[in-house]
Amino acid sequence: MPIRHSHRALLSAGIAIALIAPAASYAQINLQQFGFGSDKSEAAAGANGANGAAQPSALSSLVQNYLGANQQVLSGQSSLASAMGMSSVASQAQSAAGLLQGASGGSGVPSAGVLSQLGGTQQSVSQSLMQAFAGGSTAPATATSKKTFTDGLASLGQGVKQYAGLQSDLGSVSNSMNMSSLLQAGSNPATAQAATYIAQSAPGQLQSLVQTLTQAVQYAKTNGISVPSIATSALTGAK
Repeated sequence: MPIRHSHRALLSAGIAIALIAPAASYAQINLQQFGFGSDKSEAAAGANGANGAAQPSALSSLVQNYLGANQQVLSGQSSLASAMGMSSVASQAQSAAGLLQGASGGSGVPSAGVLSQLGGTQQSVSQSLMQAFAGGSTAPATATSKKTFTDGLASLGQGVKQYAGLQSDLGSVSNSMNMSSLLQAGSNPATAQAATYIAQSAPGQLQSLVQTLTQAVQYAKTNGISVPSIATSALTGAK
């Protein structure tokens, strides 16, 4: 009888492991596609606490790097629009950059609402630029306007490069992390909210910016405008 009980216990344990293993494997795959998982460096793993919540320093790094990337993107978008004679679109990008600089407040971090507004403006400017590139708008003709376009490509390329670099920061922040876990880890509430927004939005924003930069580079080549190396290298690195 004890032998039969032992066999039953082993069989039950085996079934339990078989049921748990696929779920664990599925979770691992989902995490790894966002840059999480066991294949990350010790530094990224060390950014997480015992309860799996990202540490405050990791969240702050993500937010600050995201803000820096957007400063570059908006500057580039503004220059491209200005070179194309789209003054209202250029002003829209400049206003968003100003909003980003002045919205930090006492916490030093823009609210999730401000970041959402910023993302909407960035998307709107990108759409206006791509429509201009595809619609046969008059290309920059003077040496000054061509240089402005080239400067815009360089800044937008730098922004795309920095966006792509956010992957290492996202390796320490799960976009499925709930706010209570982040706050329990000692995060500033504003930083936690901003980081949650960024983790959810940055991948889609990067995809849109890559499309904009791709069309801008092609437009420049077609119209005899110099293309800086950082613009082409950013597209290569973002793939």
